[in-house]
Amino acid sequence: MTSAANPKAVVFFAALFPQFLDPQHSLAPQIAILGATYIVIDGCFLASYGKGASWLARKLHSQYKVWVDRAAGASLIAAAVLLGLRANERT
Repeated sequence: MTSAANPKAVVFFAALFPQFLDPQHSLAPQIAILGATYIVIDGCFLASYGKGASWLARKLHSQYKVWVDRAAGASLIAAAVLLGLRANERT
């Protein structure tokens, strides 16, 4: 659902799918197969990212985890401030 709402993904699929579609056959099953293939592959990648993050979280000692959390929080705050400043420049 997230990819369907993302304009970049829609353009990507609009450019990618026609290369694998045979106009002499019914399009609906072909699109369903390509969509299901994308969901499976994307699901595998996301599951591997989750497993990797879970493994890393278990390996980090609590002392390091606190610093990683602080660094991540500081990065998010810095990104928000930069976005705010950028939006302020446009007005």
